[in-house]
Amino acid sequence: MRYPAVSGLFYPSSKSALSKSIGELLEFGGKNAQKAEGAVALVCPHAGYIYSGKTAAVGFESCREQICRKGITIVIIGPNHTGAGRYPIGISTEKWQTPLGVCGPDAVFSAALQKESPFIKVDEAAHASEHSVEVMLPFLQGMNPSAKYVFVCMSEQSIEAAQILGKAIFAAEEKTEKEIFVLASSDFTHYESAQSARMKDMHAIGILEEGKTKEFEGIVQEKRLSICGHSPIAAAQAYAKCCGAKKTKLLHYSNSGEASGDFASVVAYAAIAFCK
Repeated sequence: MRYPAVSGLFYPSSKSALSKSIGELLEFGGKNAQKAEGAVALVCPHAGYIYSGKTAAVGFESCREQICRKGITIVIIGPNHTGAGRYPIGISTEKWQTPLGVCGPDAVFSAALQKESPFIKVDEAAHASEHSVEVMLPFLQGMNPSAKYVFVCMSEQSIEAAQILGKAIFAAEEKTEKEIFVLASSDFTHYESAQSARMKDMHAIGILEEGKTKEFEGIVQEKRLSICGHSPIAAAQAYAKCCGAKKTKLLHYSNSGEASGDFASVVAYAAIAFCK
């Protein structure tokens, strides 16, 4: 069992308080959702709910139809903030617990995914203290309690790793004939003014909207952009392209200053759907 690492820090630790928080956030998300027809993958932020929860909720509610499909397996891809683990792309095959209950892994799909690349290995240590996947789960539990999961942590962030993972997910989906939805976990610009963050982020998002995954990764490296999950985003778009997705839709954008009142140094958040 993988027990919560950031319960009580990024989100409430009690079941009642967390249920209330998720309910309120999803209510906001529902009121502000943009229906993402044909979405096969979604980008959502992973900060504390007080800061990024509204943007995440808009993303989830915009893709409610896809997330709530019967028999769905949700592949959650997060970056490795802790540096723990051994492999470039690490999978957890344990059950994951949150205050809302237990999330079950899809063992069949995890096994199929590992067969697609020697870079994809079981690596529980990479996930043990990492928050980027964990904070997604209470939203998903609130929306679809029966969903199965594949938990992925990217220690290597590069266009090569992103393309390997995106193509591997698609290949495993075809071989297992499972219903798959991909969720990339990432915040955007860190610790700059709200104005600077928005300018940089909209440029990067514009490149994604043009379908230029390689160029997106390139500008992150060239401009040293602080998008912490840039390769999970690129992997999600690589997968989406394999599915025939041609549209990238920005669903919501915000920054931490909207909660803290400090717009001089913010972390920015975006919800983005990749749609057929």
